[in-house]
Amino acid sequence: MISTASTMDPVAPNELGRGPLARAALIQAGVQVFGENSLASATTREIAQLAGQNISAIAYYFGNKEGLYFAVAHHICDTLVERLGPLLDEIEAQLGQGTQEPEVCLHLFGRLIGASLSTYQEMLTVTSIVVKEQMHPTKAFDILYEGCLERLHQVGARLIEAYTGEPPGQQETVLRFHALLGQSLAFRFARETIVRRAGWSDIGPEQVALIERVVTEQVCDALRGLRWRRQGTDPR
Repeated sequence: MISTASTMDPVAPNELGRGPLARAALIQAGVQVFGENSLASATTREIAQLAGQNISAIAYYFGNKEGLYFAVAHHICDTLVERLGPLLDEIEAQLGQGTQEPEVCLHLFGRLIGASLSTYQEMLTVTSIVVKEQMHPTKAFDILYEGCLERLHQVGARLIEAYTGEPPGQQETVLRFHALLGQSLAFRFARETIVRRAGWSDIGPEQVALIERVVTEQVCDALRGLRWRRQGTDPR
């Protein structure tokens, strides 16, 4: 059971056995607080209170507030890898077998974009932290990039190359993948606008399925057009 002792009490020795629970509680609270505030404005007192932990536990487990922030970044990577890792493994295994049928690549690309889509409320604070690091990077961005973002981009670009016949390693392909991925991410950034415009009370499984279908169709159509242009074929 997570301690609910006063946030002014020091970390007691008998809490060491509950270390994993206490540490996890602080990281989960950190995701919420850092998602709603900047690193500078977030307070260790608020994080400790939300986690039901002593404020001194932050120093004990993470060194300081910045150390907790870096642990939150690692947690975000773990979350994204858990969500996307098996699919990335599958795609890399397919691409490692050599030339793939175009429709196989297109299907895998649609699945990758669909898996990147998350509009549930609990993912919004995670998205907020990632966006802040994109706009004002700290050392935590290195953790996010090396831990998950780089691999996602590399695999996505390789799928585009395999489908369209574009030469590998082109900067334009990097930009194309980011543009296509952005169609999925836009539903996180503008969640409330979509809820209001669509007349929804919230975004649940039914709404997510509809969004995923629309986004997947959009990005696959865009890739078909790119392949047609690459091969000099009139799509009509």
